[in-house]
Amino acid sequence: MVNVKESKKSKTTAHEKENAPSRKRKASGSLPGHPASKQKESWFMDSENYMYKELGVGPLTDNSQDSNSNSCPLKTSVEKTPATLISDNCQVPDAPCVMATSHLVNNSNSSSPQNPRILKSLPQRDDDFIRRRKKVLCRSGSSLAELLPDLVLLNIFKYLPKVVLTKCAQVCKKWQRIMESECLWKRLDLGNKTLTEGVLGQILNRGVVVLRLTRAEISSPIYTGPTSVFSSTKLSKLQYLDLSIANISVQGLGEILAKCHDLRKLSLESCDVDDAVCSYIGENKQLEVLNMCMTRGITDNGLMPIASNCRKLESLNLAWTGLEQHSLMYLSLCLPESLLKLNISGFRENLTDEEVTQLVKTCPNLITVDLSDSSLLTENSVNAIVGLKNLEHLSLTRCNRILPVSLYSLSNLPHLSVLNIYGMLPDGILQHLSDALGKVAINKCPFTKISRPTTGIHRTSIWGLRVRDNPL
Repeated sequence: MVNVKESKKSKTTAHEKENAPSRKRKASGSLPGHPASKQKESWFMDSENYMYKELGVGPLTDNSQDSNSNSCPLKTSVEKTPATLISDNCQVPDAPCVMATSHLVNNSNSSSPQNPRILKSLPQRDDDFIRRRKKVLCRSGSSLAELLPDLVLLNIFKYLPKVVLTKCAQVCKKWQRIMESECLWKRLDLGNKTLTEGVLGQILNRGVVVLRLTRAEISSPIYTGPTSVFSSTKLSKLQYLDLSIANISVQGLGEILAKCHDLRKLSLESCDVDDAVCSYIGENKQLEVLNMCMTRGITDNGLMPIASNCRKLESLNLAWTGLEQHSLMYLSLCLPESLLKLNISGFRENLTDEEVTQLVKTCPNLITVDLSDSSLLTENSVNAIVGLKNLEHLSLTRCNRILPVSLYSLSNLPHLSVLNIYGMLPDGILQHLSDALGKVAINKCPFTKISRPTTGIHRTSIWGLRVRDNPL
């Protein structure tokens, strides 16, 4: 495109315009001291635009220009730049034009047509320091908690109390499935709790190993609803069970023990039992500790499966169970040799010297013996007890027929450390006996600990195993 300046006084021929259309003609300048003449600027097209074709650009035209012009057809755009209007007949590729974002936004509502070839964006450079953060896309209906692996959630749930775990199970089905994992329910303390029908059955099906139910009120039946289907086939994993002073029926106790074949330590203190319950106890051949103190309902038929099958018993407490003399004789004959601790106190006239003598022969490794409140025992029982060379603790409280002189023979026991003889000797003789026995502590332990799961201040554990959750 050429800018030509013409003077009103200068005259050109049409032949000169056709021969030199691209030459820029100078207008006649004004002489010094004379006023400048008026000039007019005009634009015209160079028909031989080889240079423009090589550059890939075209001339600017007005939108009002006649579309039937002899020049090559042009495409118009809102942006009037040399790269905007490009001829379709040009052989040279179109020169790209990057339009500003503001122009693109402003022109989006415009009705004028745009050439899609010129609206090209620059490629993303690798060295750009400004990046757009990608959105975190979650699956529809899923949360970040649901996307966590099961193992991660399981390790988190291990630090939560059981009350919080039950609330977590209400979040979603995945959490409920993880919450029922056996590793979260290995130990449980439900002491002084009220358990309605079927609750204890659901807990046992979760694989509880250490369970404390002291003074709990348990309603029967134990298994209801979906759990009743598996009650006849699935065995419990319980190994340590404390039902001391629990309010539970004989039927409910039988439902629990019928599924327990791997018990190691069991306490049924002050519970009601029958022959069926005792037979279920006898199925636990690995049983080591059994506490049936003040248990009601024990008979000869109930003692037989316990004494004959539980041959690994180390500690047995049958105090104040009201057994008859022939039942005590059966025990003295059939108890396992592995027995180390025995409490058969409170039998009054039913325990005699004969049973004690036989007991020493059957269980020679006893280290703790409690024969308190047996009013028929005499010095013959003391002489038999001297044969227990490993004896450490002996209780003869309120055995009033034993002569005080016979107690001096206990000095022959090398390991004896504790002797309880409450209500048998006056203070003067008691002090003389204490001097004779040397390091033996007399009347220092009023309560027996044989087979009992919880003693002293250890209220958060049974048999030394912790059952309560750690505080958060």
